Amino acid sequence: MNKTVKDRIYAFLEQRDTGVHAEVLASEALGLYGARGPIADKVVRAAVEDDSRFVCDRSGMWYLRPPGQGKTLREVSFFCFGLVPSADAEVYALAGRKVQMGGRETLFPMVQVRLDGREGILDSFAEGVSDAIPVGFQWSRMRRDLNRMSRLMMGKDVVDSGICLFRLGRRFCPDVRLHSVEDLASAMGMSFVSDRGAEGEASLQADILLDLLERCEEEGLNTIEAVTAALYPDPIPIHFDAYAFDEVFLSSLPELPGVYIMRDREGGVIYVGKAVNLRRRVGSYFARRSERPEKTQRILDRIWSMEVETVGSELEALLLESKLIALCQPEFNTQLDVHKRDAELGNLKNIVLILPSAELDCVELFCVVNDTSFFQVRANKDLCDWEVIERTLHEFYFLEELESDLETGDSFEILKSWMVAKRDAINWVDMDRSGSPENALRIVREYVQQCEDEDWEKISWRV
Repeated sequence: MNKTVKDRIYAFLEQRDTGVHAEVLASEALGLYGARGPIADKVVRAAVEDDSRFVCDRSGMWYLRPPGQGKTLREVSFFCFGLVPSADAEVYALAGRKVQMGGRETLFPMVQVRLDGREGILDSFAEGVSDAIPVGFQWSRMRRDLNRMSRLMMGKDVVDSGICLFRLGRRFCPDVRLHSVEDLASAMGMSFVSDRGAEGEASLQADILLDLLERCEEEGLNTIEAVTAALYPDPIPIHFDAYAFDEVFLSSLPELPGVYIMRDREGGVIYVGKAVNLRRRVGSYFARRSERPEKTQRILDRIWSMEVETVGSELEALLLESKLIALCQPEFNTQLDVHKRDAELGNLKNIVLILPSAELDCVELFCVVNDTSFFQVRANKDLCDWEVIERTLHEFYFLEELESDLETGDSFEILKSWMVAKRDAINWVDMDRSGSPENALRIVREYVQQCEDEDWEKISWRV
């Protein structure tokens, strides 16, 4: 059986007692000998995605995360955070509950954390989570907030990979809208107090986690690695006899934007492409084969399996396609520089693009900062997470405290080219020409509310 990219990285790290740099993983585990420096780091991060088995320290060394390695769920400790911001988001109430299935529990009492506060106040939390797996309802957002505080107060990140209760809950409650931890608790038949504070939040999430972990055991998911694989699966391979497609197979492909990865019999990636409509684009390869260009004929002679991954928009497909081409270096992708155009945004400097999301009832915000870089954030159309989104946008656009994880380079050039070509057909907000920060954020919020899945033409009242 051919190993996936994650499998190769995992097997490589499993044989080493010490961490390795991204360049070593790129060259020795992935065979990408030309990846150096920041490029190697981007390649590895794209390869492992949010897989909590892998962790990178501040020196750039990659490891397998120790707490779950080779242990059952009952042998691992979990650290559940309760993080409640004040109205002005300058003071946070922080508490924690460290639990183990059928074992000991430790409560980390609530502390008040000021973003300009004294050093040392987070030390006990950093120590508590050092030998445990951190947990949060929307883990990626909580990780960002916790690390933002810890960088200000301790000069380093306090958490890295963790368990996302939203993803875990969605596995067992697929038909329930889980907009909040309360929704998940209700779906599981658990009672809770609405005004519970940070300690109550940590305890509620810990109770939910323990219940979900028991359900994992019932399904035979007995290790952290098994749970992680279930939460963050690799794209599902679509196997077929060499270039033998029928109408039934093609009609099963989604009519959505995304990327397709074509592999040969040995599992090597031979071509990566993007599509606005995956069913139509992939089907075009196999319609009237004798009329296909020579390059397509050569691909069809080699193709053995395919993977597809859906996204929300053409822009997101272009960005993912570029990253996968850089990662896999497919034999038939000769257009590595095709998206590098001299596109300029004119007098636009700080803008927010509002585009569809692959996630139901969400939109994707592509946020351009200072005409040099961008970041992407997902927002729920019912605004259940708007307080967090608004705080993020305010921080990036109006506080000038830019973080290091902004997208630059080729990804930003792709966004600019796409924006220039599509600017008259998409929704976007000029943050510099929308008045006060409060008014600019209000306009973005109203865009998020107004966007409908059925119609992504520009909203008539776009500013």
